[in-house]
Amino acid sequence: MPLRTSSRWIAPLAGLLVLSGSAIAVRAEPQPAPPVTQASPKPAYTVPARRPAHIVRQDTGASLSALFDSVSGNQAKVLNEMGGLTVSMNNDIAEAIEAYYAQPKAKFIWVDGRGPTPKAAQALSLLKQADDWGLNAGDYAVAPPQRSDPKALAEFEVSLSAKMLMFLQDNFRGRIDPNKLSNYYDFKRKPVDLKGTIAQLSATPDLMVVFDRLLPSNPKFAQLAAELHYLRTSGQGGDAAANINKVIVAMEEMRWLPQEFPERYVFINQPAYMAYYYENSTLTLSMKAVIGQQDHQTNFFDASIKTVEFNPDWGVPQSIIRNEMLPHLKRDPAYLDKEGYVVSVKGKTMPSAKVDWSQPLENIGVVQPPGPDNALGQLKILFPNSHDIYMHDTPARGKFASQDRMFSHGCVRLENPKAMAAAVLKTSVEFVDQQIADGAKKDMPVPEQVPVYVSYFTAWPTDDGVIHYFDDIYGRDAETLTAISATTASRAQS
Repeated sequence: MPLRTSSRWIAPLAGLLVLSGSAIAVRAEPQPAPPVTQASPKPAYTVPARRPAHIVRQDTGASLSALFDSVSGNQAKVLNEMGGLTVSMNNDIAEAIEAYYAQPKAKFIWVDGRGPTPKAAQALSLLKQADDWGLNAGDYAVAPPQRSDPKALAEFEVSLSAKMLMFLQDNFRGRIDPNKLSNYYDFKRKPVDLKGTIAQLSATPDLMVVFDRLLPSNPKFAQLAAELHYLRTSGQGGDAAANINKVIVAMEEMRWLPQEFPERYVFINQPAYMAYYYENSTLTLSMKAVIGQQDHQTNFFDASIKTVEFNPDWGVPQSIIRNEMLPHLKRDPAYLDKEGYVVSVKGKTMPSAKVDWSQPLENIGVVQPPGPDNALGQLKILFPNSHDIYMHDTPARGKFASQDRMFSHGCVRLENPKAMAAAVLKTSVEFVDQQIADGAKKDMPVPEQVPVYVSYFTAWPTDDGVIHYFDDIYGRDAETLTAISATTASRAQS
């Protein structure tokens, strides 16, 4: 079933989302078998703090009469009623609501002296379509007032403002904070100027002006939204229920990333075991990748590629020394010498057979020099991050033939590292070969930093419009869905 996108966001009842770009035909691939291994349970997700907004008017009844001399007296009564409301909302939204309605010249956004305005009707219509954006429409439900008394109108006014801010904030940066899911996520959450947003909601006659600024504008998000509509209406596309969850999680994860991808970037999708390079927003290079084992999972984060290192040495992490090398050394103290590693104790090089391995490992360094057997191969591509993750070559070429490529200690091994290095350096593979040929270790900065997204999507659209589905290899989708459910449950509490 082909679904189309066009040049801007609209709000049709069918739920078709539109973004800039040409028409995209979307179809689903069969759902793969469930993963055999799941990640260990994580602590419960901590939902944001909620509280009632406390609106304290900065003016008196007399000043209200002067400020609202062109409106009915009922409007002043509605404003006065706001001080006694107990509408619960997230703390940051409450602060924006309080600041706006406390202003002496605060204007109603959604009601007049008689009831809801046409602008309120537009807002309610948009909020009811939240499911089309991969959200939960129940999170943003606001009941129209059943009567026109000041208290009912005040509650409706404040509630709709709060729900609109939450809806826009959720669309822009996601409902959940990924950094609270586990240590495998590392994102700087995108800030939303809530005070500026509510002022803009008040000032603009067309809410789509605000929506266009804050809703995801990445064409791949539009493909996912179209796929979600397709799955819900057709019941096709493999295991529809499982695929719907994958698409919802993918749309949530898209919001953690930039609103739009740059023209030039590297994208790694761990469940697909693939790495991609984009130039001028066009896919120009793709290759298989090896990622972290279950107990050495690769993180989900973004960074910037800064350096390519040729003929690298490998400083062995202490965790590998402890867990993998010490057992060999107990059987053969000269093990590291035979394998070609350089061992140092407090900076002094010595044979591994002479090292007292009972001392703190912090005193001991183990380095594998450059060479054909180096674990990093002939090059590595560095994007500084707190997880010491990078892309690199590998002498273990046979691993790329495996279907499930979880073999590393967290770094990303590339099937064609020379091509990726040439791409980020804006040069040729022949030039890369020349840098490797002399065998010397050397660092080469890239001419301009390249964004890299080390991501985790179990549903992802390719450039041909096909939505591909992958196993939840680390069990992270389940954790995300649990956090989303906890967030919805929190929002349902008054």
